[in-house]
Amino acid sequence: MGYPENFKVVTKQLTNNILLAASAFSRMDKLNFGARMAVFKIPSSSSSTTDKIILWSPLPYSTQVIDKIVEFTGVPESNLSIDYVIIPDREHNLAGKKYQEIFKDCKLIGMEGINNMDIDYKFTSKIGNKVIRGDELKEIINDEVIYKNFEFVYLPHHANQELVVFNPASKAMFEADLLFNLGVPGSVEGKVVLEQYSPELGFPKGFNPHSGWSFVTRYLQPWSKVGGVMFRKLVDVNKSKSGLEAIYGWDFNTIVMCHGNIITENAKEDFKHVFL
Repeated sequence: MGYPENFKVVTKQLTNNILLAASAFSRMDKLNFGARMAVFKIPSSSSSTTDKIILWSPLPYSTQVIDKIVEFTGVPESNLSIDYVIIPDREHNLAGKKYQEIFKDCKLIGMEGINNMDIDYKFTSKIGNKVIRGDELKEIINDEVIYKNFEFVYLPHHANQELVVFNPASKAMFEADLLFNLGVPGSVEGKVVLEQYSPELGFPKGFNPHSGWSFVTRYLQPWSKVGGVMFRKLVDVNKSKSGLEAIYGWDFNTIVMCHGNIITENAKEDFKHVFL
């Protein structure tokens, strides 16, 4: 499984402070899921001119990825510092260790159960299924760049132990495997072009990522009965009910996911349709 040999990324700015970078990605070299990361640049304090750089679900460390971060932040690579990496679940943890090795001051934010690296700030089941924000978050991560700009809900009963993130300033919720949005090209709703398999990444115009072995991926989207059953099973909606309700309580209008196109319209309705 993994990324194409001719690895490329396509980017878009969600806000002035958030850059999204996407690439093709497949499981078992057959199922086309795509992948996405987010880059946050946030002023560290009113007295500092230096932005803190935070990566969510980072793509593999590479020249292409670093070039995009440098372009977005305006910081030369020689002076670039990655302050935090947020690991969104156990299946999206592999790249984090490399960034921590390259950027010596980089801290990892993640969850229990990851044994192949040192997690600096760890969410555990004791604080699962509720919103962690403000003073409670400060007790875990005593840095105002984190506790003033982010909120978290940890879902320990998700099969991949999902750590969902909310950025109130952008009204965007970030998740890895809680919900996919791979869509159905040529459906009655209109043709869907997946950014992660677009011409910008070298795929021919009209490329269908759901052909062959990847036929099933067309159902991995919020309004598919097949996808809905899978998403609900993965999270265990009964054990995660309070956590899912906590996520729905956030004032989000955008869902940024690792797999598929981001949702910028009716995001809360899509989430509610699947989980509540």
